[in-house]
Amino acid sequence: MKVLKISLVLGLVMWTAIEAQAQFRYGYFKIGISTGPTNYLGDLDDDFTFKYTKPGFGIQGSYRFNPFMTARLGFFQGWMGATDATSTNAVRERRNLSFRSPITEGSFTVAFDFLPTDRQYNYRPRYTPYVFGGVALFSFNPQAQLNGLWYDLQPLGTEGQFLPDPNGSLPEPYRLTQLSIPMGAGVRFSLSKKFDLEIETGFRKTFTDYLDDVSHRYPDLEALRAQNPVAALLSDRIDLAQFPDGGADTNGIRGDQTQQDWYIYTNVRVSFILDWVKCPQFR
Repeated sequence: MKVLKISLVLGLVMWTAIEAQAQFRYGYFKIGISTGPTNYLGDLDDDFTFKYTKPGFGIQGSYRFNPFMTARLGFFQGWMGATDATSTNAVRERRNLSFRSPITEGSFTVAFDFLPTDRQYNYRPRYTPYVFGGVALFSFNPQAQLNGLWYDLQPLGTEGQFLPDPNGSLPEPYRLTQLSIPMGAGVRFSLSKKFDLEIETGFRKTFTDYLDDVSHRYPDLEALRAQNPVAALLSDRIDLAQFPDGGADTNGIRGDQTQQDWYIYTNVRVSFILDWVKCPQFR
């Protein structure tokens, strides 16, 4: 429902801008490629450190439909990961969980420039800061390593998602394709008549706490072990030689289910202006 409301607001803003700028005749298309670091904010890195930074790249097509506003369609491929073993937090280090995951995103966003382009593109400002927001569809697939092999975690149900649940107390299996809300800011520089350079940071608000497969409590490990021994081993990785009670040593708490996860893409993008398309004029 939140995503629908935000999408409707964005659509209304776009339509209002188009109507208000009916005499704006200098819209243009651009296409760009980007690269930069991907970061993750979740149960294995809730203080947003940079040591777990992974690479990312993307492509984007956009159309300026207003002196201040640009509609953008983008594709982004990145990776994320983290490990408790290198944490400076004693509780996380004892928990000893880890994950890696690709992140694949398709998005629609609207960017608002602080300086207008109210004439042809070759008269655009030499630079302008901007902000953006929109909606995205993304997919992910958390994995963890055990004895040199990588396992997909979602099908294992490491928090008891596939155990019998007569009381309704266990979490439901999470979906690997979901919606997110991209938002961020950047600065665009005019390099030449047809080339732009953009430096941008975008935060993605998700509606899941399972980017890292960690959210809830430790399940009944005996029941999980009977169902799938690998799932039990990847669910509780506390060193029993040091902490014989395993997950019970932390009152059964495995993750912080009160906060949902985020992912972040900071990138440098080079864009090329296309002038072979005659833009429509609204009257």
